[in-house]
Amino acid sequence: MEIEPDSEAIARRSDDPQIQVQIVEKAEAVWRTATRAHHNRNFRYNSQSLAVSSTPRPTIGGRAWPSIIFPESQREQWEDAYTVWGNSTLGILCHWWHAGREQGGRGNTTVTALPALPTLDLRALSAEQLAAAGRIFADHKHLPMLPINQIDEDENRAELDRRLLTEVLGLPAELCTGADSPVALLRRKLAAEPSIHGGKKSKVVL
Repeated sequence: MEIEPDSEAIARRSDDPQIQVQIVEKAEAVWRTATRAHHNRNFRYNSQSLAVSSTPRPTIGGRAWPSIIFPESQREQWEDAYTVWGNSTLGILCHWWHAGREQGGRGNTTVTALPALPTLDLRALSAEQLAAAGRIFADHKHLPMLPINQIDEDENRAELDRRLLTEVLGLPAELCTGADSPVALLRRKLAAEPSIHGGKKSKVVL
């Protein structure tokens, strides 16, 4: 879930003092959008595994991965919790439900539509719940996960689901433990959904 940024932004310079002031002001405005949490706006379900990625340090989002900006006072804890939720089966379900399904295997959304995406209400979480989400993020951030069309085979995502539901949300373990649990059934249904697998037959092996 944690990835390194792959580009570096370097502001241009101008010999014209007035233009240089404008460049500096714009650069500062863009830098203020830098966060650790970034949402996948052009999600390719049958080749990508992350709806939300986190960077080790604040990073400027791009066209495909815009930044999610939280209040400064809660930013780091909320970024961790949002990343955990967004990559859980329930978070994937919310993205799929909200995103367009015009193309098989892909769920696109717009920057303007992201604020309306159904998600976990981070404001309702206690300090203990946020701390639990932070521990889950720390333990899972470097574990590989399969593309969403193989979500039913993904042991790391199943464990992420179990810990999120039990340790953060305080729900019964029976909801997510075992092959016949409701969350396991949801993973199988998502993997079988045509708009997610898009007809792709080949599989990723970790």
